[in-house]
Amino acid sequence: MLRQLQIQNYALIKSLDLEFEEGLTVLTGETGAGKSIILDAIAMLTGSRAYTEAIRTGAKAAWLAATFDITGVGGLPRLLGEMGFEAGNSELILAREIHRSGRNKCWVNGRLATVTALKEIGSFLVEIHGQEEHQAVMDRHQHLKILDAMGGPSLEIVRESLASAYAKRRSLLQERQRLVLSEQDRLRQIDLLEYQQNEIAAANLVLGEETELKRERELLRHGEKLKEAVVMGYQTLHGQGMGAKGVLDGLGEVVNLVEQVAKYDERLIDVLRMLEEASANAQEAAWELRGYGERLDADPQRLGQVEERLALIHRLERKYGESTAAILAYGEKAEAELEELRSSEVRVTELEEELRKVRDELCDLAGQLSAMRQTTAAALERKVLEELPDLNLGNARFRVQLSQVASEEGIPYPNRDSQTLVQVSKDGVDSVEFMFSANPGEDLKPLARVASGGEASRLMLALKSVLAEVDGVPTLVFDEVDTGIGGTTARAVGAKLAALAKQRQVLCVTHLAQVAGVADHHLAIAKEVGAGSTRVVVQVLEKEARIKEVARMLAGDGASEVSRQHARQLLEERSTS
Repeated sequence: MLRQLQIQNYALIKSLDLEFEEGLTVLTGETGAGKSIILDAIAMLTGSRAYTEAIRTGAKAAWLAATFDITGVGGLPRLLGEMGFEAGNSELILAREIHRSGRNKCWVNGRLATVTALKEIGSFLVEIHGQEEHQAVMDRHQHLKILDAMGGPSLEIVRESLASAYAKRRSLLQERQRLVLSEQDRLRQIDLLEYQQNEIAAANLVLGEETELKRERELLRHGEKLKEAVVMGYQTLHGQGMGAKGVLDGLGEVVNLVEQVAKYDERLIDVLRMLEEASANAQEAAWELRGYGERLDADPQRLGQVEERLALIHRLERKYGESTAAILAYGEKAEAELEELRSSEVRVTELEEELRKVRDELCDLAGQLSAMRQTTAAALERKVLEELPDLNLGNARFRVQLSQVASEEGIPYPNRDSQTLVQVSKDGVDSVEFMFSANPGEDLKPLARVASGGEASRLMLALKSVLAEVDGVPTLVFDEVDTGIGGTTARAVGAKLAALAKQRQVLCVTHLAQVAGVADHHLAIAKEVGAGSTRVVVQVLEKEARIKEVARMLAGDGASEVSRQHARQLLEERSTS
């Protein structure tokens, strides 16, 4: 459960440190006071999208942190361990910094984490029902998810197995579609691939040869210049044809001169060694130049062969890839596709057998899953109908309607031997829709068409009360679940939230005194304006302060004794219930 929430420089909150307890906590205040800011902070700490506009004016960053007691939260310690976070005690701290630069950071127990990690961890800790979530029961696409949640782990196992079988069948169907071409198309494709493969094979390409050919082409193109430079260099070293001594002779004389005088001054010994090395290196260079010049022959015919080879490689590169490696890889791919096309008839036969087996598996799983859903639907109907009288919907009727859509490309249903084919997806063959009638004498109709906003909110609360038995999330957050209701209905909703809070920690933003009156804890949120700025303040209400706030919710200002007396009565009823 949520134990502590710290907020700094977030929206209108400069600094706030809240502690939470077990049971039902209500957050009240005037419209626009900032109640939802606190819920937004909890949402961001559990992985929702962050935005820089939420940073308080004048601040560079917003800071959010929450401490949770995770005692008994099944599966979470294992997840934390898999993610590499310390999970040795019962306390978990989540933190998040939202920076104007966009360099946002998240922490789990003091270690850096990703937003994805926060979201996955948060799914074990908090379930938030905002204004849009209240309408989830109105969306028929959410009804299947709600029903399956009621089915618990055993249903989820079958659903996952079905999703796996569905993915395998889809993959096999796609492979068969690729292989089952018309005979003319298949033959044309074979001819094209054979031509491409033969063209590449005939080139006898070698990895890296293009680089070597370009180097050889440069040598052949500039052979005369190379030979001229080498010969001149050799002649300079030996003095041939220059009418003067060569470099080697000059170095030799210098060596002799220094050698004769080095015995008089040992400082010349190092100089002598350098001159001897220079002479030896120059001699070796002369030999290398002579050898290089003898091997260097201009060959116009070879140059033509190199140019033709490079032109061939460039043509192949334009068609099959940007390098010899890419060309060869394309050739291997063409060979594999050829083999697949040549043996497609055999593979198609194999695929048909595999498809038959996976279809039978899918049929069995779909039938099993559908039967489990029908049983679960009956249980959900019964339990929701038990909850509705407590929410002032005693005359309402509720049904979970399951149906299937016929499809010639579907699978047999309800078993593999059936002649009826129905549409199948990764979720199975069932479409689910909640049917509702609020008043006697009215036919059951799709919930989205007939339920008012207040009825939808109460039905969502009834569903949440039922699902609390199988849902392990310890903290539930409701943002104005009481929208569109009042009077005795509001008292009923308050009583239901209080009952739900006996199993879970519940936080609820409300404008109704009847809901606030049954809460175990009461936080009042208000805006304060001063020194040219606005800030949100939160006060923990006790005794008279709470009576005054509940009276304000009843009568507007809470100043009259009548409203205060009514507030006292509501709070006394809570304490005696």
